[in-house]
Amino acid sequence: MAGFLGMRGTGDWATDERPLNWRQGILRLYPNGTAPLTAILSKMGEQRVDDPQFHWWTKALATQRATVTGVYTNATLATALAVAGTSGQTLYVKMAEADADQLRAGHQVLLRDASDNTVDVNAKVTTVVKNGANSYASCKLLEADDNSSNNNLTNCDTLLIIGNINPEGGAIPDAVAYDPTKYYNYTQILRTPLEITRTARKTRLRTADAYQEAKREALELHSIEMEKAFLWGIRTENTGANGKPERTTLGLIPSIRTNVPANVVDYTQDSNYSGQSWLTGGEEWLDEKLEVIFRYGSMEKLAFAGSGALLGINRLAKAGGQINMKAREVAYGIKVTEWITPFGSIYIKTHPLFSYEVTNRNSMVIFEPRLLKYKYIDDTKFIKDQEAKGTDGSKDEYLTECGLEYHHPSATGYFTGLNTDNTLV
Repeated sequence: MAGFLGMRGTGDWATDERPLNWRQGILRLYPNGTAPLTAILSKMGEQRVDDPQFHWWTKALATQRATVTGVYTNATLATALAVAGTSGQTLYVKMAEADADQLRAGHQVLLRDASDNTVDVNAKVTTVVKNGANSYASCKLLEADDNSSNNNLTNCDTLLIIGNINPEGGAIPDAVAYDPTKYYNYTQILRTPLEITRTARKTRLRTADAYQEAKREALELHSIEMEKAFLWGIRTENTGANGKPERTTLGLIPSIRTNVPANVVDYTQDSNYSGQSWLTGGEEWLDEKLEVIFRYGSMEKLAFAGSGALLGINRLAKAGGQINMKAREVAYGIKVTEWITPFGSIYIKTHPLFSYEVTNRNSMVIFEPRLLKYKYIDDTKFIKDQEAKGTDGSKDEYLTECGLEYHHPSATGYFTGLNTDNTLV
């Protein structure tokens, strides 16, 4: 099987294959357990860092569009266009400087009225003048402004770059460059101790060995608390009680809230669906919100959902018969439900930490694992008793210092209020 949503490997553990680190051990022991994000990240991209603050840059696909704030017949922007333009006429299209930065002489553009696409007129940019809110592009019309029977370029509000035009033997045109966006996060130190007395360690039990059970339980708790930090933690840097730096890492859900707040949505508080039951408005609401996040990134995404959220989607499927869902087992024994939407496939993984907590049960976070990178100063390791000797026992711990790197947050979303009626009136 090919790698699932960016996970490295064939999708199954080979015979006699042993995990290469403790996090891979978590994946092998608990592929459908309480820390699926931590487990999945063990087979995704990772990188050691040498500083607790790390940075990265991302660059989205250029929009190559401008919001037009006026169309004029002269370069002084004194005379607004009052009648339809003619082929070969030069119009001066006003815009913000940030939009003008995308244009250069030679660009082929489409001048559009967003309320009437039949107006569309092709033009060639001949000059670009940058002057703050009074920036403009000189556009020579390649056709007459007579494509619409009802409107013309006097109502133009959008400019789209659709290509570039160059003469035979022409010089190399000016370049246009786009700046990336800078992000940063911190690594967080996570520690989970286990303590056992000498007597307890030597006592024979009918159940599992006491020390090995304590060690197993500590690893599971360590993975759960890493998972919670990766999902809900915020980015902070403070001073600990010992006077040393103390940091927390930015989790996936707060990252979405910070970078794409429009992708954090709640059915119960959406005024467009005031007073509507989940069965009445839920399917349309989901389609509307999914269309937004599927504009970016892959046609396949992963969702961690509470049992209530999955129940809500299943109720819609039964009520309308328009939702296509099927159970699948993908890489490394991970069980998911494939939800085929009009915009792409979502692999829903029921997340115990969502299901157990009543306030998370009807929520769902949608993301692409391949866009996450695990960064660490120290990957998860088991440290034997470091306390000063003299106690009648031992105190060991699991320790990790790590954080997450998130790319292209516009491809993610956090949905709440699923399977719940809208409470607005």
